[in-house]
Amino acid sequence: MPANKRDKASDVFNSTNYAFCSKVSFSEAFPQIKNMRVEVEEDGEGVYELSKRQVFYKENMGEFINCSNSRCYNGGFNIGSIIRNMVESKRTEFETDRRCQGYEGSPKGKKRYGPCFNSFHIKVQIAYNE
Repeated sequence: MPANKRDKASDVFNSTNYAFCSKVSFSEAFPQIKNMRVEVEEDGEGVYELSKRQVFYKENMGEFINCSNSRCYNGGFNIGSIIRNMVESKRTEFETDRRCQGYEGSPKGKKRYGPCFNSFHIKVQIAYNE
């Protein structure tokens, strides 16, 4: 791993093998979702005006949305858990705030300096199949 590249939440998830479940595509995991829109506004270190607001749809959705802080390891938040909770309760709209789950550390990852303080404002809209 290059010194300036720190794995984010989606990198850690993608490289992890789970003993009791397997990873599947979004469509396989949520066949009941017809359309979805997730708007994420991030504040904090490494967030620039052009990247501050991101929009995701079911075609480009993953389990995690990453943090923009270049000093953050395992940074981002779990959007998959939000979507699973919405689907379970048949919610069509949801809005929340999340803190980054990552931590800032030394370039080689040997020292932890403390938590990442980036935050995310999330708006989710789901349309279900009939």
